[in-house]
Amino acid sequence: MHFHKYHGLGNDYLVLDPTHLPPPLDQSMRPMWATAICERSRGIGGDGIVYGPLSAESDPAACRFACQIWNPDGSVAEVSGNGLRIFARYLREAGYLSAAVLSCELLSGGRAIPVDFGADVDDPIRVALGKAGVHPLADLRLSVVDSVELARLGQPWAVDVGNPHCVFFPDAELSVDESLARRWGSVIECAPVFPNRANVQFARPLDRHSLSIQIWERGAGYTQASGSSSCAVAIAAVASGRCASPITVHMPGGALTIDLEADGPHWRVALTGPVMPIARGCFTAQWIQSLIA
Repeated sequence: MHFHKYHGLGNDYLVLDPTHLPPPLDQSMRPMWATAICERSRGIGGDGIVYGPLSAESDPAACRFACQIWNPDGSVAEVSGNGLRIFARYLREAGYLSAAVLSCELLSGGRAIPVDFGADVDDPIRVALGKAGVHPLADLRLSVVDSVELARLGQPWAVDVGNPHCVFFPDAELSVDESLARRWGSVIECAPVFPNRANVQFARPLDRHSLSIQIWERGAGYTQASGSSSCAVAIAAVASGRCASPITVHMPGGALTIDLEADGPHWRVALTGPVMPIARGCFTAQWIQSLIA
């Protein structure tokens, strides 16, 4: 099979294993190919692609596997909490890991990321994204928007969990819903303070150990769920005194559990949640030809 499709709480990714792909996809992934494959009316459709395992860095004997994560706009993501959990499940189902192996290490965006499995393949998967940083932003420098309306979003928090995030806790009278994420996400994603763009989240604490959030994902747009976004919001919530670990993060697609541990001025963060297989299949020769024409 050429592709395997999974979702993590509605955040859907395609796993493309180079050893199972036809030429030229078996050699590398290119931005225009990633965009075409993720396109939902003319391609397979997805919030991203996990391309791997990459043989140059992967070591099955050590349960260590490398991958690339591609966004639908053809950019490469440093990490993805949902994407890495999906990749981990694929490795298990494809036989790279035996059922007896309950942990492995994934290489993504220059990080070595530990992953823990349950005994059953359908059990939630835990991904330890490692060290993260957080700080309040004094100014987004968005000169083209209404400053009064922007102020209602609250203090922005910059969070780095291996990829960049901007977290808001909007005023109580402001509805934290899809329309808010779509209204502001694309604007804040490209704020000058984020030279590589940012994932953007809008959060509402429910109690000391739970939050609800809406997400605008860099390179993908509005999405039902995001693992790294959940981690970023949890970190900002703890850093600002709104919540305490562990935190259940509720998204339109479902909920993830986030665990935090203080590490000097930083935090160590891990997320746990389910992965659902959707489909597997093959690209037609005609479609591959249209891709490379």
